[in-house]
Amino acid sequence: MAIKARTRHPQTVTPAGTAQYPYVNTPNTRFNDEGEYSCDMIVTKEEAAALNLQFQPLFDAEYQAKLDELGKKKLKVADLPVREDDEGNWVVKAKLKNVLAGTYKNGDPRAAKSIALYDSQGKPLKDTLVRGGSKVKLAVRPRFWYVASTGFGMSLDLLAVQVIELGDGGLSDKAAESFGFTEVEGGYVNGGESLEGALDAEEEEDIIKADF
Repeated sequence: MAIKARTRHPQTVTPAGTAQYPYVNTPNTRFNDEGEYSCDMIVTKEEAAALNLQFQPLFDAEYQAKLDELGKKKLKVADLPVREDDEGNWVVKAKLKNVLAGTYKNGDPRAAKSIALYDSQGKPLKDTLVRGGSKVKLAVRPRFWYVASTGFGMSLDLLAVQVIELGDGGLSDKAAESFGFTEVEGGYVNGGESLEGALDAEEEEDIIKADF
């Protein structure tokens, strides 16, 4: 029996927005062992509407194709990846499942994918931790799916991130004081957002070019 190939839709670069809970340096393994890269991004209501307008024709075509395939007149529709949250913010939700490719010598899993990071000039960004509050653009690709219990839905695969301004994760000098930490003379002073030494140098990168 022939298997229908999944349609590969063109990628889209979003407007610049504020990153929330970005996991773009390493995947989040909280909900599964393999992990998942992700980044939520707050945009304006007008920018969210423009993105949804851009995705609508693709959504309509894929939805109709699934109706025809299943012989149904209507399907339950899951939440869209560009939507208003409970606090009234308009959020773009993008993610990409990590795919493991063996292990390192110490037994740790080796990631086969990584999210391509670029600076504001479009140059590759290395050894830089992207925190919440950063101003970013996302390169995403719409992907459509159907699960009987959930319905028909659209997700945005996260391909790459352009960092316009680095955020501090919402932390301040007062945050340390609230935990009882005080200044220690002669101690370590952070000179940047370097990840050097934190990530295994053997990790291979599957760089995805994005038109930033």
